[in-house]
Amino acid sequence: MQFDRSGRRCSTASIVGFVLLAAICSACGEDQDGLAAEPTPVGYWEGKGTAMERPMNDAVRKLTRSADYEFWFTVSEDGEVEGEIEIRYDATLRIENLPNVTVPVPGGSISFEPEVGGTMTDLDRTRKFPLVGTLVGDQESKTLTLAIATPEADRGSLEFTIRADAGVSGGMSVGGASVGGLPMGQAQVFVQTIDMMPFDPFGAPVEVEYRAGGVFAASYEDRGENHAVEWSARLVPGQFRDPR
Repeated sequence: MQFDRSGRRCSTASIVGFVLLAAICSACGEDQDGLAAEPTPVGYWEGKGTAMERPMNDAVRKLTRSADYEFWFTVSEDGEVEGEIEIRYDATLRIENLPNVTVPVPGGSISFEPEVGGTMTDLDRTRKFPLVGTLVGDQESKTLTLAIATPEADRGSLEFTIRADAGVSGGMSVGGASVGGLPMGQAQVFVQTIDMMPFDPFGAPVEVEYRAGGVFAASYEDRGENHAVEWSARLVPGQFRDPR
């Protein structure tokens, strides 16, 4: 026979029932703790990447645009992404296989060997933009989507300069003949500056991975004849940064 704290008798059935009740409560507590301890992608992330695209690529014209970038963002409890990206842009234009032309003139000939090219001449190629996106899914599968929040028209243009050298030369040496107002043998150069808009370096949504040590990470790679995009990002536990 056993007694409770007040000195009253406790039957064996009561003791067994109390033990079972305690075991059930303990099991429920373990389940709750287990749910609370499940890994979560909520928090501060960091990443970096590169992007390249060729909007023009034919037998004559080859325009290549590229971007190197670093970024950070925070993921909220409801999967909203906010952060910032810093991008350094570059661009080159090559004009190839232009025909060489020789024109006969009295007393000699004039040859045209044109060379055309272009490069980014903006004094500040680096841009910062707010970053937005979503991280959605369940414990089995999560998807991360990232994009520049600023509309393309509001990102501020980058200066790009095209230079064309007519490559004028001639065999005339009599009479001081001239072409386009320039003495024979001197090149005639044309320069034109145009605006180039910053492009978004992110691709399609990417699957989020859970790695050893409780770290979530995401990586993206897409390559083709006229494009190449590669970036990666990971959760940094214990850090925080306010996107506002």
